[in-house]
Amino acid sequence: MTITNQSITDAGLASSDYVERARAIAPIIEAHSAAGEAAGAMPEATIEALKDAGLFWMLVDPELGGGGVQADVALEVFEVIAEADGSTGWALMAAAVSTWNTSLYYPGFRELFLDGRKPISCGTIAPLGTAVKVDGGYIVNTPPVPFGSGMDASDWVGTTVRILDEDGNPVLRENGSPLTRAIRAPKSETIVYGDWDVMGMAATGSYSYGWNDYFVPDDFTFDSAPLVAPPGQDYSGKTLDLLSSSVIGHGGVVLGLMRRALHELAGAVEGKKRMAYTVPVDEYPVFRKEFVEADAKFWSVRDYFYRVVREGIASTAESQSLTAEQMARVRQATTHVHTVATEVIMFASLWGGTQTIRNPSFLGRAVRDMVVARNHALIDVVTLDNAADPIIDSWK
Repeated sequence: MTITNQSITDAGLASSDYVERARAIAPIIEAHSAAGEAAGAMPEATIEALKDAGLFWMLVDPELGGGGVQADVALEVFEVIAEADGSTGWALMAAAVSTWNTSLYYPGFRELFLDGRKPISCGTIAPLGTAVKVDGGYIVNTPPVPFGSGMDASDWVGTTVRILDEDGNPVLRENGSPLTRAIRAPKSETIVYGDWDVMGMAATGSYSYGWNDYFVPDDFTFDSAPLVAPPGQDYSGKTLDLLSSSVIGHGGVVLGLMRRALHELAGAVEGKKRMAYTVPVDEYPVFRKEFVEADAKFWSVRDYFYRVVREGIASTAESQSLTAEQMARVRQATTHVHTVATEVIMFASLWGGTQTIRNPSFLGRAVRDMVVARNHALIDVVTLDNAADPIIDSWK
């Protein structure tokens, strides 16, 4: 059967439950996943399905035309979409979170929504470029900024820049740290280098991008420094701090990859005979034990991850603050999800046998996508060392 956009039911798209919306379009995402990986870009049908379901704007305030869902609901959406296709889950995660943050803090971007438009943003937060203040805005220059995930679907792009004076010297804050500014610009006015050629997460559109002597109006800039708590200190804010809101989506994506790997494996080994095995693989005691252990790993790490995130959401809603321990546990839980996902997916790939290595293979793609996801800088093992002090102190 050919799956097209007509497979999406009106009821599914009209649902107030965005997880149900994601489930409604999951067959479309899956049907185009191989084409996306082959092309190294998000297929247009995939982008349109995500737009039709409103998933890019699900976190945006309802007053701006968005869904207004909490971050934990968005994580479940990323999980569902990533189970259908890891690249699409990743690109959606990056673009939906960026669009959410941009709608909260950039006056010019909010005006686009108030004018009835539905902009989509992507970008990174590393301050690789520079900017000089001029009348009405900033003149921005950057090297190629890597990892613009979600670029294929987005029409706005952003990054963070370090502010220089007219003589090219860094402008400093009162505490001596560099003054920075987050910016947004139309993709149509952005240099996109088209250099995303990787072994996994191939269709995320994570191209490098940048600008040369480009003017950004004040209304499309924002001082994001107050959204980042100093190391070891608590955070004050109505939403999650910038680092937490940026990193948790990665957890939702790899949970979806784990789900897919376990589903694929359970089907692949059913009645499967192997050389020297006296029974089919699914009846072999060693496999059965290891599968049950993998199942336990999935559910236990998922439950802890969502508990930590939901506690953070509740804390910002009730007290408009996060403790240093809460932020540390967000980083710990997200990195730990990736550690467990790597173990579970590699377990599935080994027992999957040739089902893992013969293309097309959803299991094989899950392995490739997981290797790339695990190598993201925000999930580096150093994050566990950075989180250690408040977590260790909590046990004293």
